[in-house]
Amino acid sequence: METTDSGLTRAPGLYLLGLALAQTTPLTIGALGTWELPAGLYVYVGSAWGPGGLAARVGRHLRGTAFPHWHIDALRAVTTPLAVWLAPGAQDECARARRLLALPVARIVIPRFGASDCRCPAHLVTLGPLPAALGILQGWAEADGWLSAPV
Repeated sequence: METTDSGLTRAPGLYLLGLALAQTTPLTIGALGTWELPAGLYVYVGSAWGPGGLAARVGRHLRGTAFPHWHIDALRAVTTPLAVWLAPGAQDECARARRLLALPVARIVIPRFGASDCRCPAHLVTLGPLPAALGILQGWAEADGWLSAPV
């Protein structure tokens, strides 16, 4: 599997992005409206099937962007990346999002976030306050077969 200098694979597939929000923050996300986001760990399930695969998409999220395109771009502007997991070649984004949503501590803060092209309730959850939430996510991601990637 070909990787970039950052250690991310160019293969297509799915990714989990763990983001820290330091303090309660209001955030407007296009047609989804304005939401009050509590501080804590947010986890986004996304896919990367375009040119450059996972390296290009995840790299964009890690760098942030001045040109928001997806829901996650708005959230990324107010959060700090903490962790990334990859599933190269995987195509079951909605199934993976549902498994994440099934965690007892998972809460949807913004309904339909990241799910405008499917029927899922959301592809973003909060798992609660750090650092406990990060430990929960790490254990779950490993058990679900995700591969840890550099941040």
